[in-house]
Amino acid sequence: MQASGSVADRRRAGRWIVSVGLALATWLVGIAASANETGYTWMLDRHVYTIDADGRWVGLLEAERKAHDAQAARDGGRIDISYQASVQKIEILEALTLKADGRRLPVAPDKILDIAPQVGREVALYTDLRTRSLVFPDLEAGDSIRYVYRLTSTDLTWPGFSWSAAWRTTTRTARSERVFDRPAGMALAEEHHGLDYRVEADADRVRQTYSWRNEKPIVEEAGSTSPLDWAPRFAVSTFRSYAEIGDHYGRLHAAATASTPEIEALAAEIVGEASERAVVARRLFEWTQRNVRYVAVSIGQGKLTPTPPIETVRNRYGDCKAQVALLAALLAARGIASEPALMNMTSSRYVLPETAVADFDHVVLYLPELDLYVDPTSYHSSFGSLRWNHSDKPALHAVAGRSRVARLPRERAGDNVAETHTTVTIWSDGTMSGSTREAATGAFAGDLRSQAARTDGARASAQLRYFGTPGTGKWTKRPADAADGSAAVAGEFKLSDAIDLGAGEALMPPPGLRFLQRPGGFLVGSHDAARTRPFPCHAGRQVETIEVILPRGIKPVRLPADRSWFTAIAGYRSTYSFREGTLTVRREFTAHPESQVCTPEQSRELVSFLSNLRRDYRSVVVFDQQP
Repeated sequence: MQASGSVADRRRAGRWIVSVGLALATWLVGIAASANETGYTWMLDRHVYTIDADGRWVGLLEAERKAHDAQAARDGGRIDISYQASVQKIEILEALTLKADGRRLPVAPDKILDIAPQVGREVALYTDLRTRSLVFPDLEAGDSIRYVYRLTSTDLTWPGFSWSAAWRTTTRTARSERVFDRPAGMALAEEHHGLDYRVEADADRVRQTYSWRNEKPIVEEAGSTSPLDWAPRFAVSTFRSYAEIGDHYGRLHAAATASTPEIEALAAEIVGEASERAVVARRLFEWTQRNVRYVAVSIGQGKLTPTPPIETVRNRYGDCKAQVALLAALLAARGIASEPALMNMTSSRYVLPETAVADFDHVVLYLPELDLYVDPTSYHSSFGSLRWNHSDKPALHAVAGRSRVARLPRERAGDNVAETHTTVTIWSDGTMSGSTREAATGAFAGDLRSQAARTDGARASAQLRYFGTPGTGKWTKRPADAADGSAAVAGEFKLSDAIDLGAGEALMPPPGLRFLQRPGGFLVGSHDAARTRPFPCHAGRQVETIEVILPRGIKPVRLPADRSWFTAIAGYRSTYSFREGTLTVRREFTAHPESQVCTPEQSRELVSFLSNLRRDYRSVVVFDQQP
């Protein structure tokens, strides 16, 4: 694990910074192309890692990429290589442009730049990640760039060597290889799927080689699960089991969370007179969540070793490792046991390779006594409620001597509920104004709290326009912290556009001033065409009610028909009614997949299903002026 904090800091920075040591080339893919090809081809993409007996390694990384057209040449004249300065050393051995006429133009020394990660001022990030940037001269269509560098690990974060990687099929590659050269006496477990694999050995060394080529690029399918779950991939490791990995982190966590008088006194102050175990645990969780801001600290051994809790209390900041360690120490001070659970949060990865790899980017806390997982870094989630990208993922419980792989809880439709109620009045002059109430539980409540963190007038106008009805508004109620895991918001609005119902203008009932997606959005993703890869899907229920109060004498000519559609994992119903001058539209969507990974077969059902939902949202009502 580049520790829990180091990948989380990339998430907060709003960008993915690839740590090149072993990970840069995971994404280099494609194959030799004819002269009329566009884009580029990786003519060579070869990494050789020479591993020492203690797990340290030296990587020799060699790449050559050809630009087939002017656009590829313009876009491909700079290569950024990221590395971790406190535990890795980088040396650029060769960097040049290979002209189509045979000339070789070296990259000038002043065009090899070392820069720090580029993040916004609002991002709290302390990292040793650096980037060596190569700017290639005079690159035109038909030319290639070539670069070779050596990357040396100078220290180990984990006490061993492991790596898992997947090739993507979105670019052409003529020759791609990953070579692991190890001592003959070192056991290096491995698995591979969809790749060529060979082993060469002599008396002293063993070389394991994984190779790949791709003649035809395949467009990447947005929103699928991680390629590490299904793509051509491999995993290698010196670890014998996940228990060994968990035991190591468990010892680090236990050492960091050892009891101190300061932590015991703080726990007593937070808990007060409460004695019920669930209440005690919730109060400690909420104090940590509210009083410790997230700061990603990813320097040296800090990538893996948690900060001592008393230091986190004094600083009032820390990454996921630090916040979990603090909460664990507070719980222990009140006699409540807990277990850190390592997981992958940033990627949509739902399968761990059988070969045990230390490849985790986040840590949460499990409370066996309450059978709950909690994440103190999720500032908008309630006690016992996890974010959408946690559910049903594998987790490694890290307790020395008792480490084990488990799965985080699956979602249930009844746990994640969003309800929106809008009342809009159409006045005699055709102007429209109204109010909206939103209520949510579970992960939807976390979404609502997060989105409602800003509730100024500009945000109100932006939200109205986002849902297709320009206007102005304000919120009259913001979500407060709720022990029951719910959240509620209320607002008022006035729409910019009037309507002349008596003249026959059709009305599309306005959705109101809201934050949460309309029923059918988000939970199962988009399916304009059937997917070919597994995709994340979520369980929940969304309800929308819109009441339109009409001017006197205005009545609908005809109401849209009530509708209902169903698939194996989702259902939708809509009803339209008119009574005593009020038009009422109610829509309800429920998703109930058995797990948080759905299949291409289920996607095929969702194509027409979601098309029907979109049609229903376009339904309009035409009115008539009665005498």
